[in-house]
Amino acid sequence: MNSLNAHPHATRFLIGTLALIALLAAMSAAAASEPVTSDQFAPGWQSRARPLINMGFSRFGDRDRYYVPNLLPRGDYVLVARTGDKAEVINGYRFTVRSGFADQYIFLSPGYMDVEALPIEDVLTLKASMAPTPLR
Repeated sequence: MNSLNAHPHATRFLIGTLALIALLAAMSAAAASEPVTSDQFAPGWQSRARPLINMGFSRFGDRDRYYVPNLLPRGDYVLVARTGDKAEVINGYRFTVRSGFADQYIFLSPGYMDVEALPIEDVLTLKASMAPTPLR
């Protein structure tokens, strides 16, 4: 009679596969959460949003390439797709500007029209989730 203990490699493979399936299910549940919209932004966010420059398709063709202008001050930013006075955070994309002298490019899925960088301080829900936990 065969048992799981007789095949340790098969048992490890089975447990690893089940763990991977559970991890993928958890990731898809997190991705299906509500999008962060401009209703959750700080007042006056429109004046602090800076447009990115669309450079067209990347050489691989499955992504659009956006140039981050050197005018952005140092700090953490999120990408938003803007439509008039409304905006929505794009899939939680975040990036950091460390200096104004380095060229930065961001690659996104095609289909976004007006992509802007918004300081993370203006997105109240993300700012709260990034707060450090107090030491006990």
